[in-house]
Amino acid sequence: MKPLKLIISAFGPYAGTQVIDFTELGERTFFLIHGPTGSGKTTILDAICFALYGATSGAERKGEQMRSGHADMAEPTEITFDFAIGSDSYRILRYPEQERPKKRGAGTTTMTANATLWNRTGVTEDAEEGAVLATGWSKVTEVVEKLLGFQSSQFRQVVMLPQGEFRRLLTADSRERQAIMEILFQTEFYRRVEEFLKVSAKRLQSEIEQLSNQKAWVLQNAGAASRDELEQQY
Repeated sequence: MKPLKLIISAFGPYAGTQVIDFTELGERTFFLIHGPTGSGKTTILDAICFALYGATSGAERKGEQMRSGHADMAEPTEITFDFAIGSDSYRILRYPEQERPKKRGAGTTTMTANATLWNRTGVTEDAEEGAVLATGWSKVTEVVEKLLGFQSSQFRQVVMLPQGEFRRLLTADSRERQAIMEILFQTEFYRRVEEFLKVSAKRLQSEIEQLSNQKAWVLQNAGAASRDELEQQY
């Protein structure tokens, strides 16, 4: 996955709207997010992970907890994330459940969480959304998991490692590490071949045992101790 653009609105420490244009990096695929403590570095990772999966990068805070306490009530909390996979490009808009001013009268109303995923392959105008692939909080997450090949926990461990998360990758159990490594190095095909060979070997072993039992039965009924002795009888 290659990030293209991230728009953060009323999220974490960002009271207003912040636009991060990753295309300015050109073909560079490795970059450092640097800044003093509390400057919002982890929030950028939180925003990317939230847009894709509806969870923050550390999975410690829910989306609705990420609304900026400094934002104006009229400013909605939402994340727009453009990214590419190979030659295809996509856009996600996701916003958590939040209180919003009523359109009529005083007071607030609860805006339910929602998300939309578009395929923007071939789209040249930034204002164009593209073709809708999925709508709805869970449905968008499901499609993202299929596109990226990662679940949320795997994405956090492999694609981004926020502070304190690297140890989790190192201490993950063998089954979890195997699942991650299969995705990273695309070894699932070889695992399937290995499983096929194991099943085939087990079947052949069963057939050998069955033939051995049949041979013993024939010799026993013929009163012969071996195949040679059986052949001499005939």
